[in-house]
Amino acid sequence: MPSWETASLASSRAHASQAAPALDISVGISVIIVNFNTRELLTNCLESLQRHAGAATEIIVIDNHSSDGSAEAVRTQFRQAMLVENSQNLGFAKANNQGIRKARGKYFLLLNSDTVIGPGALDVMADFLDTHPEAAGVTCRLLNADGSIQASVSHRPGPLLLLLRLSGLAGMFQTDGRRRWLRRYLGWLLGRTLRVYLDPYAASGRPLEVENISAACLMLRREAVEQVGLLDESFFMYFEDMEYCIRLHQGGWKLYYLPKGEVIHLVGQSSAGRMRDYSVHSYQGLFYLYRRHYSAMSRLIVRIVVVVASSLRWMWNLVASLVSRSPLRQRNRRELQRVIRLCFQYRGQD
Repeated sequence: MPSWETASLASSRAHASQAAPALDISVGISVIIVNFNTRELLTNCLESLQRHAGAATEIIVIDNHSSDGSAEAVRTQFRQAMLVENSQNLGFAKANNQGIRKARGKYFLLLNSDTVIGPGALDVMADFLDTHPEAAGVTCRLLNADGSIQASVSHRPGPLLLLLRLSGLAGMFQTDGRRRWLRRYLGWLLGRTLRVYLDPYAASGRPLEVENISAACLMLRREAVEQVGLLDESFFMYFEDMEYCIRLHQGGWKLYYLPKGEVIHLVGQSSAGRMRDYSVHSYQGLFYLYRRHYSAMSRLIVRIVVVVASSLRWMWNLVASLVSRSPLRQRNRRELQRVIRLCFQYRGQD
């Protein structure tokens, strides 16, 4: 592991005991929401918390220098929430760490601003942590806007899973009834990785132990955070949650998905309109994740997978643009070219 990565990890653990103020027994759950220019979404999220969060819940909003009036909306409409205003966009990991350092609760809920909390969802997660001391973190059922189940947990990103996700092929296998036979037969042919990612979540209705939980809705146990430290701030945005889940597992903790309790997640809305930032930060995060936790051979394979997947998407955008000359498709092609170049830039950093 490079020395600067070792230093980053050591620093995270050195400050683990300073991750949050002392536990306040009057606060059960500290909800931490990072916001950047999502005023309307944030308002909906906070309104849902007002309806369904108990009196023992504190709400902490970290605003990453929004320009859409988000901070003012929190100040005037949600005075019970603690508001932290940053002078610049610090990224998702660092902003969440700010919230954790201020949190007084027994449990920390990392929650996206583009979510809407359903009745009882917070209690379902907190009750599970109360009765399962081996669990560091938990999530509940995340739903898309149309009510379909969202992929909020997954395996760690092996080559097959990455190829499916990054090429866009995974979209073929979602719960649309017209494609269920594809999911059924390809799930059988390709085995555990594809089946659990594309058709996850315990049809039996029982809690499911998982490898990775999205930080769109992730409730963490205070003691686990104190043990493994804060999120790695080398990640600006994307894959920081997966890296954190790896560290939790390394610390001997378990993670669970609960089929009860519902949260609507308008996936991608909090980063809508910023595809360039999404691609750059997402792939930088992926490569950094592999540098920290995987072998040199794995890093090489991932670069090859990203090049292949990005090339497939580039060709698809090229063909589609012949039918529809959409400026968005042209912009997407340029961005995919940037991603491919990024793969080769990272080659010299291993």
